[in-house]
Amino acid sequence: MNDSDNLFCDDSFLREKEDISSKTPTAGPKWKVMVVDDEEEVHRMTTAAMRDFMFEDMGLDLIFASSAGEAKFALNKHPDTALIILDVVMETEHAGLEVVRYIRQTLNNKFMRIILRTGQPGMAPENDVIINYDINDYKAKSELTIQRLYTSVVTCLRSYSDLIKLDDACKKLEKEAQRRILMEKQLAEREYQAAVGMAITQIVHGAKNILSALKGGQYMINAALKNNDSELLIKGWDAAQTGISRMAALTGDLLDVSRFNQIELKVGSIPSLVEDIIGMFQDEDRAVEVSGDIDKSTPPILFDYEAIHTALMNLVSNAIDACTAREYDSGEKARVLIRVYSADGFVNIDVEDNGQGISENDMDKIFVLFFSTKNFRGNGLGLPITKKIVEGHGGALEVTSQKGSGTTFLIRLPLKDNL
Repeated sequence: MNDSDNLFCDDSFLREKEDISSKTPTAGPKWKVMVVDDEEEVHRMTTAAMRDFMFEDMGLDLIFASSAGEAKFALNKHPDTALIILDVVMETEHAGLEVVRYIRQTLNNKFMRIILRTGQPGMAPENDVIINYDINDYKAKSELTIQRLYTSVVTCLRSYSDLIKLDDACKKLEKEAQRRILMEKQLAEREYQAAVGMAITQIVHGAKNILSALKGGQYMINAALKNNDSELLIKGWDAAQTGISRMAALTGDLLDVSRFNQIELKVGSIPSLVEDIIGMFQDEDRAVEVSGDIDKSTPPILFDYEAIHTALMNLVSNAIDACTAREYDSGEKARVLIRVYSADGFVNIDVEDNGQGISENDMDKIFVLFFSTKNFRGNGLGLPITKKIVEGHGGALEVTSQKGSGTTFLIRLPLKDNL
């Protein structure tokens, strides 16, 4: 390169300056550019070279410093500086590099663009500086022409502008995300409050029905005692017992709703659990036959015994109630069949009955809390509890039914990676 191409040779400056835009900076917003060099001539020549600079309709606001200490002071005063043109060797051999570390590490400023320029390249070799420092350009003063300086400044300001716009967009997205999260939380809270209100209403309604039965029993018992009527006394006591049983079932189910929030997994045998449940219903006088079809080769899995026991008891009890509510043709027997087998990576438990079935209109509601097809005899908690338990095991609960012909519930518990 000839000396006539150098930014810091007066006669070349006048010649090259003619190639640069002759726009006059407006009084509007400007790019803050800091020039840090211990040579006053560099400050003067940079000012002259960039006096008509324009980029994105903005001129330059040049800030000058002559040492690393002055630069640090100026950086704190002007944190929105877009670009710093920084000499490496000033009061010390690596003063400029100290300023780079101060910008990136102490101030944690990742947006400001940094051009290092030096009159002594050997003091800070370019490869070492590029690898070890977060800078954007490295120029020796001997090679820095006006056009090259102009090009470097434009490149750095464009990069700075893009980073600021990207950061603004990210902040807006974050703000919008926070707004939406807050709205969703508020909506969820309102839905939760509504659900709680509905739950309380349903519980109170169920409790009032039970209380009515208890009051009816109380009335009959009092009347029987007053009139010494033993027959009426038995009826009153039966009514009271029915109310007590229904209250016990309601409170038990309400406890189950909260009890199975935490599933405690232990290795166990589903076939053994099902055999235990079937054994509870083996009674010759029972109107509904409960039987099993169990594949004993079904492998053990991790599951919560008490929780799955509760879930199956709910399904079997519902199946028996469905059979009891149906009128059968001569020779047909009410029955509930429980199958256990493994297939497709799941341990499957079918609970099949030939009871009254579920209507198409009710199929979408059966897992809704407090919905019951049994009218006053049910509280609508059994199936939601069962679904919650099964899904808590990573499984699925499926149902098929035909009105008047029966219902099958299928519990699918995962085998893969279970043990």
